[in-house]
Amino acid sequence: MSDFEKVFLENYLKFGLGSMPKSDIDALVMHLLDVYGINGSGPMATLSNQTVSERLKTPVTKIKKLRYDAALKFGGRIEDQAMGRLLAALSKASLEPDGEKICLIIEDSLAKNWLQGQLKIHQYIFDYSFNTEIVKVSSAGLFQVLETVFDKDELEKFKKGYERARSKKKAEDRVKAFKSVALKFAEEAAKAAGAGVVTVLKAHLGSV
Repeated sequence: MSDFEKVFLENYLKFGLGSMPKSDIDALVMHLLDVYGINGSGPMATLSNQTVSERLKTPVTKIKKLRYDAALKFGGRIEDQAMGRLLAALSKASLEPDGEKICLIIEDSLAKNWLQGQLKIHQYIFDYSFNTEIVKVSSAGLFQVLETVFDKDELEKFKKGYERARSKKKAEDRVKAFKSVALKFAEEAAKAAGAGVVTVLKAHLGSV
């Protein structure tokens, strides 16, 4: 019996045969596909909603909802899920040409909602007026949110790396330098946060 089958049956039979609602079964299957993939294809967590939609022949909106439900119900600690998924998005983040704002592409509803909620708590404005999956936030706002949940030493290295990147004269050099710094921070911050966060980050990046 494969790990996919074992985990499915453990969850499906937890409260008795036939007791799990269809919506939860769908979310569980989505969770297992993201973790294990299908027919040896590898985990789907690294794939975009659009790609998964095409492979599973399911509307993108439904994939997004299933992934959100799966994270809430079967992904483990919500904090680990949010932190790991945010770090995955941050590892691919870009710096705006002027160097003042950080741009994150976040398809994942759990990570986006968590980040936006934290920014609101700290009274920082985020901008996603052109695309709901692209979040632009000031460096000060993002750093304040990161400071509340991630290792202070790693964050300090990230801040210094950001300042070095921002000081470069050419916009393309600033963007390139920032991407390298952001990826390094994501990897090290996940390790400092614990195995749960590393597992989530690894699932969404393919490696750490």
